[in-house]
Amino acid sequence: MGDASAKSTMIVGILIYSVLYPQPYVGEVVRDVPVTIIDQDQSTASRSFLRQIDASDKVDIVATATNMADARDAFFRRDVYGIVIIPSGFEGDLLAGRPAPVAAYGDGSYLLIYSNLMSAVTTVARSMGAQVNYARLTATGIDDGLARTLLQPVTVTNISVFNPQGGYASYVIPAAFVLILQQTLLMGIGLLHAGLKLPTGLRMWATPIAYISLYLGWVAFTQILLPFLYGIPRTGDFATLLLIALPFLCACTAMGFALAVAIPWREGVVFFLVVMGMPLFFLSGISWPIESIPEHLRLLSLLVPSSTAISAFVAVDQMGATPRDIAPAVQTQIALAIGYTLLAAAIAQLPHVRRRPSHR
Repeated sequence: MGDASAKSTMIVGILIYSVLYPQPYVGEVVRDVPVTIIDQDQSTASRSFLRQIDASDKVDIVATATNMADARDAFFRRDVYGIVIIPSGFEGDLLAGRPAPVAAYGDGSYLLIYSNLMSAVTTVARSMGAQVNYARLTATGIDDGLARTLLQPVTVTNISVFNPQGGYASYVIPAAFVLILQQTLLMGIGLLHAGLKLPTGLRMWATPIAYISLYLGWVAFTQILLPFLYGIPRTGDFATLLLIALPFLCACTAMGFALAVAIPWREGVVFFLVVMGMPLFFLSGISWPIESIPEHLRLLSLLVPSSTAISAFVAVDQMGATPRDIAPAVQTQIALAIGYTLLAAAIAQLPHVRRRPSHR
């Protein structure tokens, strides 16, 4: 591999991705979103409400404002990302059994921050409401156990099996690196072979094997070593991982050669893959559920190896999937490898396409 651009893409690029891409997710989850509060009630109940919010790991009360204008100024200065207002009469409404509204304003442009704020306020509001109702029920002579049952007839226990931290790094990094491996491999093959004749003789076998061997090392690096370095849970075994990785890399390599013969100039291949990167990310199911993607787009995405490989990689790495579990994905990868190999050979035989002999 004597091409500097290909080296940068297939070796240096992945190393840079490995260092930089996981950094925003190292914290796993968003914690202690800074908020300011306006306590217009100044009562025991309002102070208890605010203490419970502050005790949550989701938000952190960093300032107090006396009016909305001051709170809004702090918000627009980005000193805080949320505002919580407890209106006057809050405690009186609680004691009288009337609805006691609380206003919360968050930065909707940051979904995770907004979600944290609203979740903290909602959780504390429900908890305080349950405490008030419990005290009211027991005061009427209702048994303690019956009062608790009336307030919470069904007990729900959430256990995160495959992502115990509930973090974003554990969710997105293993999946995203499958797409990164695919795109860099396709781009590297395009840079090395666009405009050239397909390899013949011994090189016809040696060239793809070289790419696949190189990227098997990258699979081990990104799917085993990186999760270990970043503390991402992993339960799968390497043999099963290899079972999906090998046909996936074969499919990517075949697709790379098909693109190289279909787009006979390096810049065209790079431009195509850069343009397609974002759509493939959304169609992969990483950022949006596959079930919510229109059927025609989902079927079209099956032509790309990563679309079915990502879920298989994640199933093996984080859910301990068996070869039987990933058999459909493996079959799809084999079909794509054969299909793109035949497509590359067919395009290369077109008479109107003249190519330089392969010398790499």
